[in-house]
Amino acid sequence: MRLAFATHLGVAPDTFWTERDYITGRWLTDRSLGFGAWLGGHLVGSGLAANWGTVGVLGPISTHPTTWNRGTASCLVRAVLERLDELGVRHTGLFTPAESTKHVALYQKFGFWPRFLTAIMTRAVALNDRSPESTRYSAIREPVQAQYLEACRALTGELRDGLDLTAEVRCAHRHGHGDTVFLVEGSRMEAVAHCEYGPRSPAGARSCLIRFAAVRPASDADKRFDQLLAACERLARDEGLARVVACVNTSRPNAYRHLLSAGFRTERLGVTMHRPNEDAYKQAATHILEDWR
Repeated sequence: MRLAFATHLGVAPDTFWTERDYITGRWLTDRSLGFGAWLGGHLVGSGLAANWGTVGVLGPISTHPTTWNRGTASCLVRAVLERLDELGVRHTGLFTPAESTKHVALYQKFGFWPRFLTAIMTRAVALNDRSPESTRYSAIREPVQAQYLEACRALTGELRDGLDLTAEVRCAHRHGHGDTVFLVEGSRMEAVAHCEYGPRSPAGARSCLIRFAAVRPASDADKRFDQLLAACERLARDEGLARVVACVNTSRPNAYRHLLSAGFRTERLGVTMHRPNEDAYKQAATHILEDWR
């Protein structure tokens, strides 16, 4: 994967993405969604995906540069999509460079359509602690963890029927490449943010990546969203990390504006592609962050 993306970007493969890992966490979460392409006994491509219940995230897809333009990527995409369909996924999305007509054309062959820009935004971790009370999954006693996972599943189910990230939560905790923060009021979960960090994650050694975050649709969603961002920053600070990374789809302007007002700045832009050509979530779900890379 490092060789493929470094070659595409025109940088040295030996030093590219050496402090991060896009593969292992996804592989450990569901190995049935890991596929390889082989030629003459050599691995020349890999394709992975994430299963979020009724929502699937396609990628990363990577092929050896010597096999480019020979249909290897199409074989991998087809295999991954067939497995996602078997798992009951009803909406699949991906992130790709907006300027790459080659990538957009590849995924369009499989029914994906570009919809909106996604901004990859970053902010340095502040020294002061202004976060509200929150709960980390890793700090919950094991017998109680199942209750939090069920509450998390209920919250995401309000965004889309069957949306479920609990496998990602459990894997990141078990593998040690992330944690999840919950905002709870009374007996009800109001917000959740699943974060990945460190060299064994896609975030990198000094970064905390908000892989997915959502606030329960309500009149006070703006306030809850700010609190959730603060809780993610506290997690990053507690782990000794230098910055927080958030990916926001510009079709959700409230979330985008809140990141800007909170001091996040855009580092890179890409486009999300959807299969079918519609939003993955209900119209009332306005405060969502998601990394579909």
